[in-house]
Amino acid sequence: MNFIAAILLILSLGVLQESSALADEFKKREAQTAQYKQWLDTLGPTGSKYWVRLDGEHRPHQLYLGEGFYRADYKSQERFVDTYSNYLAGHPEKFMLIDLFDAETNKPVGEYGFGGFKLYPQSVRVFEARK
Repeated sequence: MNFIAAILLILSLGVLQESSALADEFKKREAQTAQYKQWLDTLGPTGSKYWVRLDGEHRPHQLYLGEGFYRADYKSQERFVDTYSNYLAGHPEKFMLIDLFDAETNKPVGEYGFGGFKLYPQSVRVFEARK
């Protein structure tokens, strides 16, 4: 009987240590997500205007892009969309699918999904038309 009690005590200690580690992991993810939000807010409607609005009612999410996005180089655009996807997923290692739309025309200009970041060829025409 003492043997069984000892085993149960050892198992319960292991569970407590594991739950503590999970709580620490959650706090780290929460802090990273807060950093993503802070950075994305600087690029939002009141900042650099990379994005204007997000429609989260549809799946995949529909992100409407502003002029700042079109002025950025491809690497910056990709980093922005990748970070936004992590932010929506609520985890730095997971991703949310996103359809990208032009805020002025409401037309699709790209996507972020299993194949990564992709801009459609027409998005170049949208940018050129604005000039």
